[in-house]
Amino acid sequence: MIDSADGWRRSLRDTVSTPSEDRAAQISGGQARGIVLCILSALSFAVLPFLANAAYGEGVGLTELLLIRFLLAAIVLWLIVAVRRPARLRTRHVALGLALGGGCYALQSALYFAALPYNGPSLTTLLLYTFPAVVFVISLSRNRETAGPAQLLVLVLALGGVTAVLLGAGSGTLRPLGVALGLAAALAYATYILIGDTIDSTVDRTLLGALVCTGALVTYAVVTIASGGPNLGFEHAGWLWAGSLGLISTAFALTAFFAGMRLVGASRASIVSCVEPVATVLIGVSLFGDRLGAVQLLGAVGVVAAVVLLQWRSPARNPQIGGQGSAGHSPEGSG
Repeated sequence: MIDSADGWRRSLRDTVSTPSEDRAAQISGGQARGIVLCILSALSFAVLPFLANAAYGEGVGLTELLLIRFLLAAIVLWLIVAVRRPARLRTRHVALGLALGGGCYALQSALYFAALPYNGPSLTTLLLYTFPAVVFVISLSRNRETAGPAQLLVLVLALGGVTAVLLGAGSGTLRPLGVALGLAAALAYATYILIGDTIDSTVDRTLLGALVCTGALVTYAVVTIASGGPNLGFEHAGWLWAGSLGLISTAFALTAFFAGMRLVGASRASIVSCVEPVATVLIGVSLFGDRLGAVQLLGAVGVVAAVVLLQWRSPARNPQIGGQGSAGHSPEGSG
């Protein structure tokens, strides 16, 4: 006859996990949450060109649109900071956040939007999305990543999928100046990510995001005033579209990417961000009647497969959630 106390203790041992098992589950759950957050960020950035086009249709100029975008985003993020009251930053972190926004991110945005008229959204976005390869290669050179088969397969799937989706749209002949601007935007964004990767993991990401948006806001305020603006005589609907771009495709997208990348690292977050152009194409198909060909469908499957592989990949070499082992941190997603 089995003693009831022994049975109870055996049942307890079977149901209570060990600390190491709890830790492994925590890491796995953190990786999954990070990927979901990066996907939400990518989807928010994916609607950016549609919101921008709607704003342009209401007479909003490029510099005014970017000025409103970063003004609203900065306000929202500073309000969040005021509520959360994170630890104060060192002077060098404040300066770095402002410089990232006013320099790298403002430059990337300007280059990307300048390239759009030459080769259109699809090919320009394709050129921008060479940045994960740049981040990965530089991370390898800094011994922040390993060139294992799984990582290389994920990179090939992600970039190959993006290429198939975007080239399947058939956007015509590439114009050299547009190509140069698009590649320059990719380089500026990769630089932005890698500089942000050096920021201490204890720095609050929302506070850093507020500084980034403030830096970009200052840059575009100076540019707008220097060019004789701002010209705010556009239709009232323009404020709605510009405001939505600032709130959805900047404030929310930025904070979601911060939180996700803290869990999965810069390289993985960059690859997951390849969902963004795929989502842009799918939005075009569902809302504007674009046709999704076989090549585009194959590319979309490749990107989704890359996201799944990222989630399944074991984080054994990075035992600390949010640690520096898988390429650290970056200040934002693209867009």
